Order: sequence, then structure tokens, then C-alpha cells
Amino acid sequence: MPGADFGAVPTHRPLSGWVARFEPGDTPGAPGLLGPINDGDERADARTAARFHTHGWTRADAVVRGQSGVPVRALSLRAPDGSLLVELDDRGAPVEVSAGGVDLVAGLEERWADAPADPATVNRLADESVELRYFLLHRLDVETTAPAALFHCLPWHRVEAAARAASALLDEPGPEAESEAGTGTGSGREPRPAPYGELRHWFTPAATSLAGPLSVLEAGLRTVRPGPWFGREASALLTGLLTVDTARLPPAARAALAGLALRIGAMPALHHSAWLAAARLSAPEPGAEADDLALRARLDSTFVLRAADEEDEGRVGTALRQGPVEAEVTVTRGGRVTVEMEIDVFAAEAAGNGGGRAVDAAEGPPCQPVLLRQVGEATGAPGGGRYWMVLEDAGPVLHGRIAVPAAAGQFDVDLDGPPVPLLFLDRVFPKELLASLRANERIGPARWHELVDGLPPRHPAHAALAAYEQELPT
Repeated sequence: MPGADFGAVPTHRPLSGWVARFEPGDTPGAPGLLGPINDGDERADARTAARFHTHGWTRADAVVRGQSGVPVRALSLRAPDGSLLVELDDRGAPVEVSAGGVDLVAGLEERWADAPADPATVNRLADESVELRYFLLHRLDVETTAPAALFHCLPWHRVEAAARAASALLDEPGPEAESEAGTGTGSGREPRPAPYGELRHWFTPAATSLAGPLSVLEAGLRTVRPGPWFGREASALLTGLLTVDTARLPPAARAALAGLALRIGAMPALHHSAWLAAARLSAPEPGAEADDLALRARLDSTFVLRAADEEDEGRVGTALRQGPVEAEVTVTRGGRVTVEMEIDVFAAEAAGNGGGRAVDAAEGPPCQPVLLRQVGEATGAPGGGRYWMVLEDAGPVLHGRIAVPAAAGQFDVDLDGPPVPLLFLDRVFPKELLASLRANERIGPARWHELVDGLPPRHPAHAALAAYEQELPT
């Protein structure tokens, strides 16, 4: 292609995946019109299109007629031949930009590998449309190591409001308690308006599995959504909080999310993960890990073989304890790892100031993820894996135990992830569930049928249980 240089990335390229050609209005000064999205190929991604590997593109803006008919200033690119392409959002609407925003975007693109994140730049970005901020940060995060402070330009006040609203709703009595006391309708509260704007996907450049589950969690509590759902969203939110780069969240949002995590921690099964998430969010230095609160153990299967004698019966283990949660991790000379966990229900509820939302029996028992990983190996490498340990209600405690093959050499056992109700393990491969059925060796076929038979027909646990039963001796 003449003029193309695929050895160097052009400075100015689309931020969004959709663009449209700008067609001037019929009269001077009239807003322009837009051609088809990506010249009719909506499945294409403009960010990777070959024509944008041609140097000579510059940043520009264009006044176009928006989807509501009102003229808007739209972020654009000027081609080497002088024609304009307007950037579009995921609804096909022009990405709005202020008069000074074009220079701001152009300046950031010119320093793409070392984008500035000073307060002035962050504040200027915060004044631009949320669509522009999203597309800019998304591409920046994919292509560079973006500075954490730059993500503070996102509308975090919405996340803060949603988190505080969810925390307050968790402090209120549920519809069952209201009905018993004669103070409620028995069918739920009247729907209340959301205390924030749409969270949508605007925050995914900064954090995945955060805004989505938070939005569903708050809306479900606010409207008393029927049916099982709470355990899935609470677990997904805690997973997001345990993995997010906390430096990307401004202090007020971190504080609100930490408060919500502590309220979720009133549920015994989620207590540890919730308190660990709150500790990460509340650390004096964003990004600091709360390793002193972790439930992790490092063992060495080859050491057991060397050290085993008749007195220790070929068994080496370690005890873990964090608040109301206790775990014993043991590796045997026979090459097996056992993990046994107990959660003191009353202590967990007391630590969470009581109250909270009762466990929905329809969700099934909570299943604790147990991660085994060889030291120095990536997650999923041979010798590692994830197992789901069923936490059964044993009166004052939740109890679970699994036994699995030990990895060779040094390996880590990680119990920090939030449990997921059995109902919501519907996206786990049957092969992984089959390994977990084998691992929960104290749960027999009859109990498995009690747990699995009532699940939706397409739940992978049915296939896993059928395969498990075929393995049993006749």
C-alpha cells in the first residue's frame, strides 16, 4: 500500500471500533451527516484497520447531527486527503468532545507510551464525555502500561453512590422479616430510583467484574428481586475487588467499596474474602496486598518423601486461621493433599455486625474455590488446578474437606477466593466439576443427588455427576 508503514504505529488512530465518514451539510454552517458505520462493515474494528497504519492522520472535530437531531461536536480523524471520519460509540452515536478536548486527546496520543496523569490532565479528561473517556482508557490500557491515576477521570461518584446504597440496603430487614413483623407487603418493597447514573461498561478499563455485579447487587436489593441471584453477584463483586489495581480507584470509591465488602462479610461463607477485599481497599498505600490476612499455604511434596518416618506417618501440614475461619492443609507421602475448612457461623455474623441478607437455600451450598499451583508455574499449568469444596451446614459451623493429588515439588494452596453457590457454577466445565466431585470424598452419591437433581437441566453438574457415578465400583 503506498504510503503505509507497518513498522511504526501512527500517532493518531481511532479510539473506538466504529467510525463513519463525515458528509458536509447542505448549507454552510449546517451540521454534517454521517455515512454507514465502518463503510457498511459493522463487524470490523476500526482500531485495527489497515488504512490507519498510513501516516498522516491528524486529530480533528466535526459538528454533526446527533441521534436526537441536536448538533454535537464529535471526535474525528482527518485523513491525509482531507476527508473526515467521525468516531462512534457502541450505539452508533458520535463520541462527543469539547472544543479543547481534541487538543487534549491529540496530546495524549503523542505521548501514548508515557501518558501524563497529573491532576490537571485528569481533571480535563473528567470534563469530557464518558464515552470519550472510556474509549481512550480502553485503548490506552490495551496498548500500554497506563498510569493508575489517569483512571480517576472515570465517573467514580456513581460507583461510590451505588456501593453506599447497597450497604444501607443490606442493613435493612429483608422482605421475609418485614412480612413476619407485619410491616411489609410480603412481596417486596416499592421500587426506588437508582441513586446513581448508569454504571454500564464505562469502568471496565480500570476494573473488570466490578461495576456489573455492583449494579445488579444494588438493583436487586433495592427492588427485592425475586429468585436466587445474590450469591452470584456478591461472589463476582468480591472477585473483582480482590483483583483490581486499587490505585486506579480514587479514595472515596475505595472507601465506599470497602464498606460494602464488610457488610457482605456478615455472610459467613463470604466473610474471609470480604474482609480481605476490604483490607486491600483500605490500605494506606493503594496497591498494597494484605498478605498477612491471606489464607494460603506453601507445601513441598518432595520434602514429605524425604522427611517421612514412622512417627509423623508421612504427613506434613500447616494450620491457617483468619478470624472465624480455620483451615488445615496437609500433604501425605502417598501424594495427596487434603484441605479441611471450618467457618464459625456465629463469629462471622458477629464480626459483620449481624444483620445482612440470609442465605437463599435455592442457591445451593456455597462452594469454596481451592487453587493449587506449582511454585513458578502459571495458573492452569500441569500439576495445578481449581477444585470446588462444598461447605456443608454443620450446625454452628460451615465445614468442607477435599483430597486431591499433590503437585510435584513446591506448590501453593490458595483459599482466598469467594465461595460461589452451587447453582451458579453453571459456567464451569463438567470436567472441572467431575474432579471436584471426586475431591469431596466424604460426600456420597445420595447426597450429590440431593444437591444436583434440582439444578436447571443444562447445569454441567448433571453431566459431572453422571460421569462420577460411572466411575464408582459396582
